[in-house]
Amino acid sequence: MEWDENEVKERILEIENDPRVNLKVPIKLVDPDPLVVDAKRSLTKPDDRSSWLLKSEGVVSNAGALQIRVAPNNVDRSLRLFDTIIKVFRARGHHFEGSTVDLGKQKFDISIREKLKKLDEYKKEPTNILCLKVYRAYPRFEIYDSKSALIEDRISRAVAKIELEVEYYVRVWAENARREEEQKQKERERLEILARKKKELDEFKLLLNAAQRYNDVKLMRAYIQSKEELAKNNGTLNESFKAGLNGLEKRQTGMIPILMVRMNSSVRLIN
Repeated sequence: MEWDENEVKERILEIENDPRVNLKVPIKLVDPDPLVVDAKRSLTKPDDRSSWLLKSEGVVSNAGALQIRVAPNNVDRSLRLFDTIIKVFRARGHHFEGSTVDLGKQKFDISIREKLKKLDEYKKEPTNILCLKVYRAYPRFEIYDSKSALIEDRISRAVAKIELEVEYYVRVWAENARREEEQKQKERERLEILARKKKELDEFKLLLNAAQRYNDVKLMRAYIQSKEELAKNNGTLNESFKAGLNGLEKRQTGMIPILMVRMNSSVRLIN
């Protein structure tokens, strides 16, 4: 991300005025963090890998948790730098483990390395310029020693950038979550409208069908009555004919209450 320099300066000022924080790198280690103690033990007694690095690049590398790769004459300085950085992060309420600072929402790996100068294809030499590198999967930013300021003078800047980046992404994630929930709500409302329209259509079809059936029953009753009248007029209305008409009428008449209930229910549902 691109930092607003004014915002960075404001956070630096806040960190420098934080009574919990001690940004001053001591001349010698005082009550060092266990991670620093472990790194010191490793760097002062190099293993085979460090011995190879010392021969080819003029640096030693910590075999423990803290990521340190510097010339032997910069080991003490690197340890004091790391000890101060760890204590600053913890004083600010952040968790530090291994070579990683955990701010709850994001983690950042931190390393101290010495810038190397290439002599030939196989050999390099240290430059006495240290680099504080902050990254996770890809480099985020690096702070080098310069003629105007050493890393010791810029620890608050590194902490400020890390805190501001986490806060930036927390805001971005919150906004993305809000938009996602807004889209989900719109989709729920759309599906509710579709479901309501389908229900109304189904109820209308049911009402229409009931009305048609009801009309068919009335038509059938009128037909039965007309047949009965015709039989009377023709003198052919006997008991057998009457029984047939009565049975047909009972079956058709028995459907009317059922259809009426269906029609009334559909009307109430629609209303």
